[in-house]
Amino acid sequence: MRKKLVRGLLVVPLVVLLSGCLFMLQGFVVLDGNLARGEKTKARFTLRPATTENDRIYQFVVVGVPDSGNLKIGKATWGANRKFGGPKPMPVSGPLPGAMSTSGDCDGVGGFEFSSVTGTKWKAFLLRVRTKGKVNQKAVVDVVVKAAQNATRGISNQVVGVTGSWDDTNDDGLVNAPDTFVCAGVSTSSVYVR
Repeated sequence: MRKKLVRGLLVVPLVVLLSGCLFMLQGFVVLDGNLARGEKTKARFTLRPATTENDRIYQFVVVGVPDSGNLKIGKATWGANRKFGGPKPMPVSGPLPGAMSTSGDCDGVGGFEFSSVTGTKWKAFLLRVRTKGKVNQKAVVDVVVKAAQNATRGISNQVVGVTGSWDDTNDDGLVNAPDTFVCAGVSTSSVYVR
């Protein structure tokens, strides 16, 4: 099943769910797809506001790498291109991937089933930002991806990027039920460890 899902994501690399009040995924790429052990690169999300409304939202990015330990996920920077209040660090949200999986809100986006992905270690980042209604500008989010010192050489490792918004339904500031999530795009890339 895992191989089938991976192939499906590679065939349809960019899935976008149209919705308002959030940043939509315009692109996802790993800047250097060929790393030696210990080297690092960036997984880059390119996002744009979905509407001309000036909304304040919780935007998230989630990066998944194989649970083999070949790749490690580091810090995330919102607005790395100096737009939409950046650059600023995006705090890690440990409970976000589990809550997204439990809610099922990100299942079925172009055939992607977040809750069904296995063999993947997720790391999520969440930040409250303003869309500013600037649909003509892009927000760049960079997430550090590093090849482990003991990574297995000679294999390609899939990197998954998911973005969207979180609605704190009960306004408690905690990611938990009955919160909802709107996934605004999912894409894959890869890193070969040489």
